[in-house]
Amino acid sequence: MNVIEPYVSAGSIKFGATYDEIVSDLGEPRSQEKSRLGETVVRYDGFGATVSSYGVAEVYFLPDANVSILGIDLFNDPKAFRELCRLDGNPKEFMGFIILLKLGVTLTGFHDGDEAQKAITAFVRGRWDQLVDELKDCAFN
Repeated sequence: MNVIEPYVSAGSIKFGATYDEIVSDLGEPRSQEKSRLGETVVRYDGFGATVSSYGVAEVYFLPDANVSILGIDLFNDPKAFRELCRLDGNPKEFMGFIILLKLGVTLTGFHDGDEAQKAITAFVRGRWDQLVDELKDCAFN
């Protein structure tokens, strides 16, 4: 089980780790590329990481990865999305992503039933700071 510790780590990857540390721990990635921000995105089976100039900034997981946060099994518990929104207390939305700033994660595919888009991304503190004014409040019935 890959456990997300908000703003600390996601699975075995610690925020701030270097590219070399990731490769040393996990082996060579299946693929890698530069993002539009010039960051390095490394991909493994079921997960990947974005490495900026200050180290790992994001770690994403796809449904074939076993992932939990605060004891909630993200891809297998049908109540996970609503429970995370409740625990965060102030879910935001931006371009189809649900951002839970208190928990340090974004979710997609959970709120709209789009299984093909389902993913969770844990991020480093401050990752969304420049866009915070653009985040919209969201509520789920």
